[in-house]
Amino acid sequence: MKNRKLEGMNRQRGQALILVLIALALGSLIITPTLNYVNTGLLETRVSKKVLLKQYAADAAVEYSLWQLQYNIDGLTDQLGPENPSSNTSVTANGMEVSVTTEISYSPQSDNGSFTVPASVPGTHLAVALDILAPVWTKSANEAYIPHMVYIYNYGTSAVHLKGLFQQLGPDLTYLEGSYEGADADLTKIHVDDHWELYFDFAEPLPKLEAQEIMVITFTTWATKDMGEYTFSGDGWVSYAAFQEECFSGESGTAAFGLYDITVTIGSSTLLVNVGITEEGEIVLRSYQFQ
Repeated sequence: MKNRKLEGMNRQRGQALILVLIALALGSLIITPTLNYVNTGLLETRVSKKVLLKQYAADAAVEYSLWQLQYNIDGLTDQLGPENPSSNTSVTANGMEVSVTTEISYSPQSDNGSFTVPASVPGTHLAVALDILAPVWTKSANEAYIPHMVYIYNYGTSAVHLKGLFQQLGPDLTYLEGSYEGADADLTKIHVDDHWELYFDFAEPLPKLEAQEIMVITFTTWATKDMGEYTFSGDGWVSYAAFQEECFSGESGTAAFGLYDITVTIGSSTLLVNVGITEEGEIVLRSYQFQ
């Protein structure tokens, strides 16, 4: 009887030992991945903290540049122009040195001079302007190529579907075939009296312009005679939803559009920001991209 009890106890001890060995084996298999996971988590936390500190430093540099632009600190906006289009500086944030470049974005003139970004207005509202760039002469000087740029800016709060663009060219200017760049469109050309008229009908689906977005359409014209100091001019309109039209005009030469590009560099990271300044001196954030 006692022998049977001893055998039973020995058997239970043997089974318990087997379970302990199995538990130790499983533990040894699990503990290494667990430690690696914890270590990886700690490393990710440190990396994430560094990335966040960089982003916060970059944001601070952008805010500094916006403050300079909005209040013309140190005469920044007065300094920027065609002869001096950019300004470079550096700021220190979170113990990091951040490089900041602020430069003007070129765009057209309106009838009253430089075209300033309008303040946001509820509803559907477009501002359109034309910029005719300086002529580029061929080597033989027999032909001049004159780039045209049409800027369409949605300063309303509603998205706009553009339907078409009409452009009346200046006298003696001819459209350069295949030079159009923009939304898909069908072109119709008509010669009226002493000038050409271009009709660009946008293809379906109609191009959509969201609130605070800008679209740039370009094409080139050419002339066959030397116009000396002649100033090129043109006008037209853009049609959009509900058959509304927005007229525009412009002439050769560049002017500030009230738009500025801000480039912030910190280490291998770059922050690209484009802003506008309204007539009331308000800042309009148009794009923000962290690379």
